[in-house]
Formats: sequence, structure tokens, C-alpha cells
Amino acid sequence: MKFKSLLLGIIGMGLAISGVIVANATLRVQHSNALMQYPSSSLRTLNNRNVHFVKAPLNYAWSKNPNDVDTLKSVSGVKWAFRTKYLLPVTHTALGKSIYDMTNPQAAVVTGNYLFALYAPHNTIGKGFIVRYDLNKLNQMSLGSVQAALGTRPAAGMRVGPQFTVGHGQSLAYDQKHHSLWMWRDRADMKPTTRATIQKISPSKLKPEKIIQFSMNHHGANVPAGHNLTFDHSGHAYWWETSNNKVKLYRGIFGEHSVKVSLTKQLLRKRTGTHEQAIGYNAHNGRLYLVSDDSVQTLPARKTYGNGHLKPSDIKYTRFHSGREFEGLTFDHTGHAMLLTNRNPELMRSTSRY
Repeated sequence: MKFKSLLLGIIGMGLAISGVIVANATLRVQHSNALMQYPSSSLRTLNNRNVHFVKAPLNYAWSKNPNDVDTLKSVSGVKWAFRTKYLLPVTHTALGKSIYDMTNPQAAVVTGNYLFALYAPHNTIGKGFIVRYDLNKLNQMSLGSVQAALGTRPAAGMRVGPQFTVGHGQSLAYDQKHHSLWMWRDRADMKPTTRATIQKISPSKLKPEKIIQFSMNHHGANVPAGHNLTFDHSGHAYWWETSNNKVKLYRGIFGEHSVKVSLTKQLLRKRTGTHEQAIGYNAHNGRLYLVSDDSVQTLPARKTYGNGHLKPSDIKYTRFHSGREFEGLTFDHTGHAMLLTNRNPELMRSTSRY
């Protein structure tokens, strides 16, 4: 592998950046702290009292109708229901290769006429690939024919990208403002690292075209990178994590050469569940959706800016009782939610807008 060094010097905001070309992707290294500093005394905790913690099952449940249409309905909170829209391929060897095991999707994005799904096979730890589905083609196929697709050769409307480092892989997201795909390159085991890595993905080549490495620290203490990701209509990135069982919500800007991150000064007292599976943004109502298995809380994005202006009444909550793994949540152009679930892999569409 050849590396071509390029010193970029001081770019924008006085940030020191260096760059190299790595495997056809441009690598930018930001040497200054990406996190805006704040006094710890400025943090407040919001009592999102209507949210309930849902423990992930030891063994996830399978779809009740793995080869046809299934339905998930909420059992408490704001009523919400999902119905199977697309059953996804279930082959362990797409295109005849074991590295293309399609039984473990981790993230999905719907934008325009395309569905982008990221897969992280269990047999290639930390490595994965993206499949781009043409929704016009999928809408013309039966559920069963989509499930059986990609056995030994490409199917119409489906493009399988090359394998690359994806980490855990649950952070693929689309920035509508700048028409770009991004994802974290975290560790497969999701343990914290001292340096964060974000990847910009080519929507045509389905592999990284730019990588930005940066660090975040709060007065010298390391702040871990994210594991989930979404963007609002203005191109701001969001992700959430838990610390001491409280929810922290981060907001960032991914520039051409650098990253800038701020923490909402309001922490949420209650988390939704065992795993921070996903985060979604609905442009139709301006709300963020924090997703764990069978458990979703939602809040207005604009009230998270700066110090945060959320009230307990701003938080809406929905609980399900499916026992299934909620892998990702995205929204189509009509404002309907699209839920990626596993066993068998499928994309389910909400029967109404939230």
C-alpha cells in the first residue's frame, strides 16, 4: 500500500490538519481537540420520567412470519405500529463468497430511490460491506424473491460494495443537506478509543472516500467516539451514548477537513434500554429518535442546541414487546419511520407518521 503525504497546515477555525491518501480514501488527521469545552457545573439532568428501561433479551426472538409480512405493535406509550415493507436477502454467501454473509445487517438508510444497508458478518470481525438497493426494483419484486437474491450473482437493482473496516457497523447515516453518507469506524466490540474516526462513504462505490481522525477530550479526560449517527435537515450530526446510566447527546459538524462537536448540557435521567442501537431524525417533525431494543424515546432536535431547553413534556416514549433486535431507524420522504430488524433481516415501515 502506498501513502502520499500532504501537509495542509492551518485550515478554518485555526485547526491543524494533516492528510494522506490511504487505499484510495483521503485521510485527514485533526490534531486539535474537536470538543467544545464547558464547565462541568453547567450540566443538568432532565427527568424524562415517562421513559422505561427495557433489558435486551439473552436470545433475540425471530419474526413470527419470517417469509412473509409481520407486524409489530407498541404495548405502551405513544401508539406506533410497523409492518414489513421489504424482506432482505438471507444468504450467508452473497455472490458465492463467505465474506458476504448478509444475515447480520447493522444499519440502514433510505434516501431518494435507494436503500443503503450495512452488513457486519460475524465471521469477519470489524469488517463489513454496504449493499445499495434500488427501491423501484424492490417494489416490483416479491418478498420471497428479494430474500433469495444475491446467491451467486448480482440481482437487478442490487449493488454489493467491497469489504472495508466498519467496526461495529451500526452508524451508517445520510446527510441530506450535503448529499453524503457517513459512518463511524469504531471498534467491533464498541470499547472506547483515544482517537475517533469518521468515514465519508461514496454512494456509488460504496466504500470510504474520505476519513477524518480526531480526538475529543473534556479538560484532558478522553471522550469516546459515537456508535450511532444521524443528521438533521441542516447537516448537523447527532449521536447519543450513556454515562453513569444517563444519556448524553452530542451534536457535530463534519467539515471537509475537520470536525467540531458540542455536548448538550442537558443529560437525560433515563435510558431506553441495554444497547444504544440507533438514532434517527425525522425531517417532517424535527425530532430525534433514540432507539434501543423494543424501546424508543423521541425529542425535538432544536431544543438540544447549546445548553438545551428540553422539558419533560417534550419527551415522547413508545415501548414494544417483540423480543426482536432493533438494528436501525431511518425515515422516508413522507415522514414514515423505517425500522431495520433482524432474524430474519427486514425493513419495516410505520403504518402512520409518528
